[in-house]
Amino acid sequence: MKHIRSVLAGVVAIPLALSLGAWTIPGSSSSSADLSSSGESPQAVDPADNLPETFDLQSHRFGRGEWTEESELGVIESQKLDVTTLEFDIVISEDGVPVVWHDPTIQADKCTDVQTPLIQGDPDYPYVGKLVNDLTWEQLQTLNCNLPLDAYPDAEHPETNRLLQLRDVFELTKDDIGVHYNIETKVEADNPDASATPQEFVDAILPVIEEYDVADRTMIQSFDWRTLPLVREQAPEIPLVMLWSNGTWQSGSAFTGEVDYDEVNGDIFAAADQIGVEVLSPGHTSYGRDDNGDFDLEAARQFNTEANERGYRVVPWTVNDGSEMREQLEAGVDGIITDYPSRLKAILDEQGIDF
Repeated sequence: MKHIRSVLAGVVAIPLALSLGAWTIPGSSSSSADLSSSGESPQAVDPADNLPETFDLQSHRFGRGEWTEESELGVIESQKLDVTTLEFDIVISEDGVPVVWHDPTIQADKCTDVQTPLIQGDPDYPYVGKLVNDLTWEQLQTLNCNLPLDAYPDAEHPETNRLLQLRDVFELTKDDIGVHYNIETKVEADNPDASATPQEFVDAILPVIEEYDVADRTMIQSFDWRTLPLVREQAPEIPLVMLWSNGTWQSGSAFTGEVDYDEVNGDIFAAADQIGVEVLSPGHTSYGRDDNGDFDLEAARQFNTEANERGYRVVPWTVNDGSEMREQLEAGVDGIITDYPSRLKAILDEQGIDF
């Protein structure tokens, strides 16, 4: 079923609890009208009200299986598919620019140095291989990051691909007032010298969101859970997404912030309660598995049901195989993050699921 952009310019959307076949979208039933009639401040909005109203088809890194990851081309093509959400990463440059990029370094399998240094004798040159956090935005703009990746042989690549910054994404999509954004802070919690601090991420990202007035369509996610309370303190209307994998959700992890894995006995719901998030985003192989690590439909369904009963949505990553997409849908997830948005769109259309 084609996704219809239902948000009109100048109109405040009133989120509803939507039933989508097997999916009932959890979240608060409060609305702007409820707040007004009760005399509460409009600023007391429930962040869950700013989540998508439909199944959440998220184009991971702007669909890196189909186009160059986190590229302008990926933004444009994902919009043509009418995806619910553009999912992407942010790292911080030396001069504080929120750069749309996944890795702490400029990787040689993705980028090439195509110009002479900005300044003759620049000690940072060549820039490939350097930490993004050690390079300025001007230095980063000299790179061409259009190389094909072996894992995604069918992806389309432009002749030239310059790195984007956060405001570029908002500029490219400013006429699409229905699209959502899921922004990941790439904090290197286990190697803090390789990235900016959680507070520096928040300080770089939130002003741009405010400038473009898209807080009501933006989620912020992180594996480093220290980021999330900082966002809640400064922008309480923005929904928070708790990412984890088997490697980050374990005893002694550097990624869990104030949550102690052992104190909560490994209970991810207790962790979510402690942080105060709206969305749970596990690696799709990190939940709903049997003792052999194989997908267990009943276990996944029980997890998703309990999450929804507790008021959380579940949006696993990164689901690329068509059969696994169908399994996750049968288990009742509220959305899927995928490198192949066209593939997921076809399955959702086939099953009559709005997105």
